[in-house]
Amino acid sequence: MKNVHFKLRAQGKSDPVIVLWVFDSRFKNRKFKYSTGEIIDPELWIKKKERVKIIPSKEKELVLLNNYLDQLSQFVHEFLAAKYKSITLLREDLRRHLNAMKVDEEKQKLIKQQQELEIEKQRLEKENNFFSTWEKIVNTTKNKDGLPISEGTKRSKRQTLNLVKEHCAKNKINLTFENLDKVYYHDFDNYMIEKNFSPNNRGKHFKEIKAILREAEDRDINVNPAFHKKSFKVIRRESDSIYLNEIDIKKLLKAGLSPALGKLRDIFIMACYTGQRHSDWHQIRKENIIIENGREILKISQQKGKKIVHLPMHPIVKSILNKYGDNIPKVITNQKFNLFLKTIGEKAKLGRITIKGNIVEKSEQISTHTARRSFATNAYLSRSMQVYEIMNCTGHKSEASFLKYLKLNGMDYAKLAAESKFFNDFELLELNVA
Repeated sequence: MKNVHFKLRAQGKSDPVIVLWVFDSRFKNRKFKYSTGEIIDPELWIKKKERVKIIPSKEKELVLLNNYLDQLSQFVHEFLAAKYKSITLLREDLRRHLNAMKVDEEKQKLIKQQQELEIEKQRLEKENNFFSTWEKIVNTTKNKDGLPISEGTKRSKRQTLNLVKEHCAKNKINLTFENLDKVYYHDFDNYMIEKNFSPNNRGKHFKEIKAILREAEDRDINVNPAFHKKSFKVIRRESDSIYLNEIDIKKLLKAGLSPALGKLRDIFIMACYTGQRHSDWHQIRKENIIIENGREILKISQQKGKKIVHLPMHPIVKSILNKYGDNIPKVITNQKFNLFLKTIGEKAKLGRITIKGNIVEKSEQISTHTARRSFATNAYLSRSMQVYEIMNCTGHKSEASFLKYLKLNGMDYAKLAAESKFFNDFELLELNVA
């Protein structure tokens, strides 16, 4: 008697599910049931053969389904053969065996899909002049000063290029500069939403697409004019990024940390008083200090924008540099630094903050970029520096972009306003109000 069968199980009003039945006297109640998860039209099920009928319109997928059932049957027979000496059989053992096969098959399926996607991407690269032109534009684009764009900027542009390639390969889209229109805009946006991209991440990729289209248009390449429309917009959402005030920074300085975490904390503190990006932290070194009129000035050649900034040495920065002498700690990657900052923040007990009505731990929100925002905000709140002076230190080119870095709440603005002349005009009190 055959002990492995496939039968249909009705699933409400929908098409029935194919169920694996295994009969063996060693099972309790003699039988074992296992849902394959495969739903099939009853009209296509051949009861006598326990397989599906192959029809031309669905030949490929139905052949794959029958192959899958054959594999399941073979898997069961292998399991029973390996257990031929066992007096009893446990359903849990066979279920785990089959689940393992399903997991392995899913992995193989994903690998195959990825391989097919890569092959399609390579085909597009060879056959579609659009992508090769995009790559050439990235490699030859210059900044406003006529200098080649930085490797970091190129990397960002290539990330968008690779994502567009992936989208086109997956959906068999033959994209060109002429047909990159609003239809593609929405299609690509939906693709990013499906991948759970944040609004700002989606906006970053649209920003790069618009930049490439502008550059292509400047080079007299025929480009679809849709990207000029307001509706072809760069999606932006104001971030809830935090800054650390003087009290928070003092907590970091006093935190009991291991030597390794202490070194990272010290690098981060120096960044809080220099306002530089993570990519430039390695330049906070004694060899970059110059003397002007008896004052020590730190000279930084910023990687982004290739701008050279000069800023006075803060006492804390000088103290930390003196602490390490010629053995300044190495700056680790941005990703790793962010992970360790969470731990450092927890040990410093930074407290909580309210974001969008939710109370969250500051330590969960802290990142390398928090240092740059902290410098800008604390310098602004000190009322001892003009905005353009702070911008000269951070390297911001416009006041609008700089003001986005200020993380001031209602109380911060109220304190600033309270010190203004407007709220301190006591001369009016001397007048008699009619």
